[in-house]
Amino acid sequence: MGMGFGMMELLMLLLSGGGWGNDLMDYLPTSAYWKAKGVEVSAERMTAELAVAEPADLAQLIRDLGAQKHETREAASAKLRAIGPVAIPALKKAAESDDPEVRTRARELLAGLSGGAQANAIRRLMAIRTLGEQKKPEAVAALRPLLESKEPFVADYAARAIAAIEGRAHERPAPTREMLWRDLCLLPANCGIVAQLRMPGGQTTSFEEALKTIVPTLPGGQDVGKAVAELTKGISAVAERVGNLRLEGLTLGVADDVGNKTGFVVIVARGRYDAAAVKAAFTQLNLNATKVEGMDTFSPDRELRLIPCSDERFVFTGGPSSEQLPLKELAAALQANADKPALAAKMLDLIKGIGPDAPVWAAVAMSDTYRQASFLAPYDTITATGRNAEVGVLAVTVAAVGKDPEAVKGSVAEVEKGVKEGLAEIKQHAAEMPFVKPIVEVMESIRIETAGAKATLTAKLKGQGAALMMPMMMLWGVRSSAMDEGIPAPAEPMPAVPEPQ
Repeated sequence: MGMGFGMMELLMLLLSGGGWGNDLMDYLPTSAYWKAKGVEVSAERMTAELAVAEPADLAQLIRDLGAQKHETREAASAKLRAIGPVAIPALKKAAESDDPEVRTRARELLAGLSGGAQANAIRRLMAIRTLGEQKKPEAVAALRPLLESKEPFVADYAARAIAAIEGRAHERPAPTREMLWRDLCLLPANCGIVAQLRMPGGQTTSFEEALKTIVPTLPGGQDVGKAVAELTKGISAVAERVGNLRLEGLTLGVADDVGNKTGFVVIVARGRYDAAAVKAAFTQLNLNATKVEGMDTFSPDRELRLIPCSDERFVFTGGPSSEQLPLKELAAALQANADKPALAAKMLDLIKGIGPDAPVWAAVAMSDTYRQASFLAPYDTITATGRNAEVGVLAVTVAAVGKDPEAVKGSVAEVEKGVKEGLAEIKQHAAEMPFVKPIVEVMESIRIETAGAKATLTAKLKGQGAALMMPMMMLWGVRSSAMDEGIPAPAEPMPAVPEPQ
């Protein structure tokens, strides 16, 4: 972006700042989107965007681009612009016309209508959302027929827009307990860490408000408008290639022997997306494609596999090498549509002891590898839960149980010392990096108590997306501390991902 900060920093800021959406398009501002498309926003124009043009209409409109009357040419341009990316194939032909007027107008229209295979679908969804934001009652008549649409996301977006116009709340569909349980059933047996969260969602994010807190710290006199335009361009490019993406839940499994040369991470993302479009995008990006037991996998490098297995599930697995990845286990569970988890009995007992209504939870069955971290050595099990304490605040409770009270006290003292030192270090950079503020707030809220051989840590995470931080922080802490005494593995050349035997 040339702005001194990347997408990851911005996402951290957005996740922690109270605004959170579980759709990719929640991060696409309508005003910036339509400005980039050269469209003047009005209820009439947004209603016109909802119309799906018949192919037969396009030939006459293309001819009208070269009509004698200026009014006819202008009307044809406006209609083609309203039709959106559906008109691109016809306009590409018209851009080579012998008629200079047709050629010029077609090329101008193409410049504003360019996009990927999903561009038209994204454009319609943005029009629906914009009508909801405008809150004009006359738009309801155009939106109501869309409630019966079978197109992805259209009915839900129409219901949300109508609710906004009528001043009612609207909740997006959420995964059921059975769905999330089936995601647990995909995890390999030897997971030492298991975590799951239901994504909070339904809020669109204001880039303008979020960026106001970070732009003043940037060099070069960057402004909010430029930052929003750049982000809109990037998110639009992704959405128009693969369509909208909705994340409803995440299930995490980490091997009990994770280290520099061993172990794996599996993440099962549940939601809604177009798996075929994602596969096509991966193919266009020249990701290494292989089949494992009939399952399509894509590899950006030898350590990762991306598995768009259905329109409701996407699986990611990573490890120190392709040989460590549990691909055959995942393929078998997916093909069998497993409804019984393969996890060890100790892990299942931990999970069953956690309240099923917790929006985020994690369980750790301690292994010898994990105990290489001195502050984890005294414990046999760790469980963590996050519950909504108030609007935008997640109350986290971590319970660690061992056998030796004195060893537990020593562990707590080590953790408290680490928190104090880490907080002091992070505070030195908080002024220059506003996105670390939520980390400071979390660390300041930490309280630890001991009762015999049990230690209980409590903390508060602010922001609608705070749930996302908890399992990731636990994963990072355990993995970092178990990495062969912190000595990184030597760099190796990256071979091509081998075909499975």
